[in-house]
Amino acid sequence: MKLSSVWNLAVICALFSVLAPMALAVPAVTISPTSLSFGDQSIGVTSSPLTLTLTNTGNTPLNIFKIQVLGTNRTDFSQTNNCPVSPVTLAAGASCTINVTFTPTVAGARSATVSVPDNASNSPQTVALSGTGVSATVTISPRSLTFADQLIGTTSGQQVVTITNTSQVVMPISSLALAGANPSEYNLEQNCGSSLAAGTSCTCVVTFSPTASWARTAAIMMTDGAQGSPHVVGLAGNGVNGGVASFSPSSLTFTTQLENTSSAPQPFTLTNAGDAPLQLAGMTAGGDYSESNNCPPSIAPSGSCTINVVFKPSYSGPRTGWVTFDFTDPAGLQTFPLSGAGALPKPVAVTPKSASVTPNQTVQYVATISGVQSSSVTWSVDGVVGGNSTVGTISAGGLYTPPTTAGRHMVTAANNANTHQTATSPVVVSTYAGMLTHHSDTYRTGLNNTEAALTTGNVNKNQFGKLFSYPVDGQVYAQPLWVPNVTISAVHHNVVFVATQHDSVYAFDADNAAMFPNPLWHASFINPSNGVTPIPQSDVERGLDISPEIGITSTPVVDAANGVLYVEARTKDTRGTPNCAGPNNTGSPYFHFLHALNIHTGAEMPGSPMMICAQVQGTGYDNYSGTVYFNTTRQNNRAGLLLLNGVVYIAFASLEDISPYHGWVLGYSYNGSAFSQVSVFNYTKNGGKAGIWHGGGGIPADSSGNLYVTTGTGSFDNSTGGGISFAKLTPSGSTLTVTDYFSPFNQSYLTLEKINLDLSSSGPMLFPDQTGPIPHVAFFAGKTGTMYLINRDNMGKYSPTSDNVVQAQYTTIGAAVTPTGNWGTPAYFNGNLYLQGIKDQLKQYGFSNGLLSGGPVAVGADIIGYPSPTPVVSSNGVQNGIVWVVQSDGAAHSLAATLRAYDAANIAHEIYNSGLSGARDKAGPAVKFATPTVANGKVYVPTASELDVFGLLP
Repeated sequence: MKLSSVWNLAVICALFSVLAPMALAVPAVTISPTSLSFGDQSIGVTSSPLTLTLTNTGNTPLNIFKIQVLGTNRTDFSQTNNCPVSPVTLAAGASCTINVTFTPTVAGARSATVSVPDNASNSPQTVALSGTGVSATVTISPRSLTFADQLIGTTSGQQVVTITNTSQVVMPISSLALAGANPSEYNLEQNCGSSLAAGTSCTCVVTFSPTASWARTAAIMMTDGAQGSPHVVGLAGNGVNGGVASFSPSSLTFTTQLENTSSAPQPFTLTNAGDAPLQLAGMTAGGDYSESNNCPPSIAPSGSCTINVVFKPSYSGPRTGWVTFDFTDPAGLQTFPLSGAGALPKPVAVTPKSASVTPNQTVQYVATISGVQSSSVTWSVDGVVGGNSTVGTISAGGLYTPPTTAGRHMVTAANNANTHQTATSPVVVSTYAGMLTHHSDTYRTGLNNTEAALTTGNVNKNQFGKLFSYPVDGQVYAQPLWVPNVTISAVHHNVVFVATQHDSVYAFDADNAAMFPNPLWHASFINPSNGVTPIPQSDVERGLDISPEIGITSTPVVDAANGVLYVEARTKDTRGTPNCAGPNNTGSPYFHFLHALNIHTGAEMPGSPMMICAQVQGTGYDNYSGTVYFNTTRQNNRAGLLLLNGVVYIAFASLEDISPYHGWVLGYSYNGSAFSQVSVFNYTKNGGKAGIWHGGGGIPADSSGNLYVTTGTGSFDNSTGGGISFAKLTPSGSTLTVTDYFSPFNQSYLTLEKINLDLSSSGPMLFPDQTGPIPHVAFFAGKTGTMYLINRDNMGKYSPTSDNVVQAQYTTIGAAVTPTGNWGTPAYFNGNLYLQGIKDQLKQYGFSNGLLSGGPVAVGADIIGYPSPTPVVSSNGVQNGIVWVVQSDGAAHSLAATLRAYDAANIAHEIYNSGLSGARDKAGPAVKFATPTVANGKVYVPTASELDVFGLLP
């Protein structure tokens, strides 16, 4: 062997002796266990940690580069560890631990992987993670507690709330405490502890100890591991100071009295039998009775006052009545019963028995003597033979011509052969300006306080009923609008306007179907022969929200000064007419138009209609290159139109919440010859949804020109609201700006698609301006059934832990069913608020000192299902208030609508419903969200196939 070869072999051997140990010192690692299963875990609740052990089983230090969780559901798992990460090494033979927890974000199987990349040959080390998200579910019964009036400084009896974990997992309870406006006035004892085992219950025992009078509200708030946390139980009651009302005698009975004549007054005495002042807000006589009194607002202990009652029967036979006392302390209503009987004067009689007219109408009276029509009578008005310009004139033939001013008068016919034989008939002259917008006014109070013809005495099955009806070509979702003294074909008419889902608008004579059986005019926005039709329900929705077609859904608005009716209508046009800009509208056959109709002819005004289109810059749902376009297929106008300072505002949501859509509000001005789009607002231009539908209620607006909207589920922004919110929109240039808002503390839960407990199921209402520290108050109550009073000057915005509101009464409206809550706009009259939830009774809340009473002061007897109604109120000033609702919960089965009327002073008195007289008063088939209109002695009820007109029977 050559020397060089020997030398090379030696070098090789030397290198091998050095490198061989190094080659054998390769890191080795084990991880145990190789998988972790967390089993069922409550959504949003973090599990106990499970531990992984990582061991360096090699003979050299291990470099660990990173420890991480990977995989589809990696955000549901997290890890902490004590393992050294390179450049620090894990020594040979050493171990470290990795603790993994599972916090599922949704229900169902969730999986991920722990990954440990290192310098071992089998890197990375992996461990499979699995678990199942389970919704812990809880039931709370009852959902709210209302305490009886409680003497200040004393403690009520106990009321119990039961909390049940109805799921198969443990429900952690992190806190359970009192919150809300007056938590210190309630005491809570509970045995729930820090968790509630699967299938078990615990109880909360509550007592009420008021420290002040009137409404005292609070809530039990439980933060827990169940979906919807924190959970809230509303607490409400009234504090009273010890005044006690006592009446002597306990009732009054009058002797028989001739129709339309007044009895001598009879007195009764109200005495404060308590040891503290008795606070009296007012009293109201109901039925054919009136009262006068010397009662002060505050009656001292042992003090008394006298109430004088006069009986003036409007009909023959038994006449019951009552005087309702509205006490704010003690809180609530008390009723004093009255009875008497009316007698029919003979032999003279007059028809009609009562009448209501506007100044341009006349009434033809007919007299009978002993049942035979006769002209041998002398006619007078308010005791003036032939009348005069102040009370109205009446001819020798009985034709009455009213004065130009509003008032109530008595027309009398006297037998010429015996002037002691007379008969009288009341006539009301109405100067009501009209029902020009949904729910009466821009505050959406639902009040017509100029209605003098209809009273709590004459609205009953004997004197009041269905007079006539007009057939229409489709469902009437819009509230009928009423305008007085409209000249059509050279004749003055009081006109009722009706809009249908068949894209029609009708003008009917509001008073006389016998003389005017056909529409005064009829405008149709379709042309089937040319392919223009209403939109078939199956084209744009999956269920039966509006069926079988979609045309005019919202209530129009009337500009009476300019003689224009504004209507938003949807149509389908198969001819391919150019549509709104935007790729989402290319080729769409679905259109939205704003029409301006001449109220005298029904013709389109010049420049009408206006195709409704809009776009804003944004990154939200359905945007194209940074622009969000109004989607003509999905957007739907349900909320009633608003006319404010010459601008027509239209709000949009989506049928059945079918995406893509946004909450839009668009404003248009009209100058007599053309429309201009002056405002474009998209609540979720950088998100999605937040539809504005109000259960058909109109957009409210205040005297400063601010608009208010409630929204459905959708994207939420902490600076502007959205999602589930109540917002103030202020016109600013070419848009509307969110200048303030309120969103419930649990809005993130309420907005979940499967929960969908939005606020926009009902229309918000603004209270008339109040005295006191908070003059501007708004009210709304949506699907949760929680009633909110909001300070419009400081609306509270959003807090995840509490509601910054004037008052909240939680889950008090609607029964514990699905759906539940409030789906109609409330009404306001004379210090009382009226609303009715689903599968619930009509409720009356007192409103005093800027707060609602702690619980209803009166409850109606009738339970109405889905949807809950929208009440309206008619009155003559603060007298003869009547609450009207249309029961339409039979709409899905084409059952008849039912018109109901209640005494507004105390709705425990239902005075009429259209089911009492059999077929005579049967209304047409019900349609959802029907809102009645009361004007000039008549009630107009929209149905699925006709407009029904109710009034005083001839």
